[in-house]
Amino acid sequence: MLKFFGSALIVLTAAGSLLGAAEGGYEWRSFPDDKDQLSLWRDGRQIGNYRVSTATYYPRLGPERWGDPCAPPCPPPCRIEADGALNYGLEVERVRPAAGKHQLNGRDVSREEVLEALGVPSVHDDRDQLCVTVIGGEVERRQVLDDLDTAPALAPWKGRLKIHGYEPSHWAVKDAGFKTDGQPTIYVQAPDGKVLHRQDEYRGPLALAEVLRKADPRYQQAKDPDLNRDLAGVPPLVWLGGALLLVLLLWKGDDK
Repeated sequence: MLKFFGSALIVLTAAGSLLGAAEGGYEWRSFPDDKDQLSLWRDGRQIGNYRVSTATYYPRLGPERWGDPCAPPCPPPCRIEADGALNYGLEVERVRPAAGKHQLNGRDVSREEVLEALGVPSVHDDRDQLCVTVIGGEVERRQVLDDLDTAPALAPWKGRLKIHGYEPSHWAVKDAGFKTDGQPTIYVQAPDGKVLHRQDEYRGPLALAEVLRKADPRYQQAKDPDLNRDLAGVPPLVWLGGALLLVLLLWKGDDK
């Protein structure tokens, strides 16, 4: 008998019978009291039933109305495990070794050997990094991305930025509030997403390096180097004396 998944059974599925989601908004659900049947849902509505033992799918036409057997709109699971979980082809017995056992390449090993094989965990911490987003056509976008990777002026930022490049039509930027009509558009954002800078054309690696330097939360304007600062403090008389000495030396050189 084919079953309609009514409201009483929906309460039961909330306790754990929602067993598998598929592409296109489809999802397979089981019946707690019948392991031989699955129901197929889409967008919150039951659209069919599947008999596991006979591999037969029936489309639901309405309350207690079913169509002729046909192919389901999305693949059903290969089997149902003892705990009710849907299995789409995983060889469970090969990934669930006996309790307390560890395996490496098919052989039993100790926990320590497994940890040694895995090595020291290393996940890059980028939570404090600036984010650079480049939006534009392939040629314009590639120029900026290549400079971020190889330009000497941007070398100090290597590994210190979260860099993303997108076509203007990409879903990540198209309807997400980004300006996408630059040549290209370049965003620099703080780790929390705040926009620190935006430009609608590329002005070269030196200009971009200056933007990144000023956007860096660690940037302190007072520490900017002034390479001729010491010369600026020299009194005018010293400059004049130096100039006269230079003229005198040149004049004596001409006499020889």
